[in-house]
Amino acid sequence: MLSANDNELLTRTGPGTPMGDLFRRFWVPVLIASELPEPDCPPVRVGVLGEELVAFR
Repeated sequence: MLSANDNELLTRTGPGTPMGDLFRRFWVPVLIASELPEPDCPPVRVGVLGEELVAFR
């Protein structure tokens, strides 16, 4: 079983955390194509890895 410290290390993915830094090295899918159906459609707010972002085409 994980210690409380190990659990925190492995589950926190916000900016500046070890796992957050690791995940930010790779593409992370957050939407499917149908959620942004066409070019110039309204942007979509997305929360991912502890950050608020905007997705658009």
